[in-house]
Amino acid sequence: MADFDLTDALSPDYLVGLGGLTLSGLRAKRDACAELETDLSYLRRLAQARIDLILAESERRHLGLDDPGPEALVGQLPQILSEHRRGEGAGRLPTFFAPAQSMQLQLAAQVERLLPSDQLGSLPALSSTELSERLSALSDLERDVSADRRALHDIQDRLQEELVRRYRSGEANVDTLLH
Repeated sequence: MADFDLTDALSPDYLVGLGGLTLSGLRAKRDACAELETDLSYLRRLAQARIDLILAESERRHLGLDDPGPEALVGQLPQILSEHRRGEGAGRLPTFFAPAQSMQLQLAAQVERLLPSDQLGSLPALSSTELSERLSALSDLERDVSADRRALHDIQDRLQEELVRRYRSGEANVDTLLH
């Protein structure tokens, strides 16, 4: 599954014929989806961090506070970035904690196009219109990625349900886990 991507996983055909798959084939599909979910989660976190920084800058402007400068911004980063750390729902324990290095670069490039890292320290220099445009683009990306993650979670749930069904029905047993 080296060329497996989100389009493959979200295809209506991806879950067709689950009952005919071997246990290893079923687990391979589940694991491939878990890796994709990790990639999407990473991309969402990158976008959300930039959204949080833009919102903090917008709030500073709304309150009429002076530009604190890059040093003060760096000091505020832990507070700014921790405000939206946890989404709704129970969450999922990831199998993989970070995408492969090459995938990280590809995902980061998507966010970099919307708000390059070298502009993060100079958000106060951007016009309100520019901030709003960047916020809108990043929010759209974050919303799309979140929708894809939810769809992928549904697929993972179906795959897991099939695995559980097999163990409950006796089609598979715990001994097969060791092989």
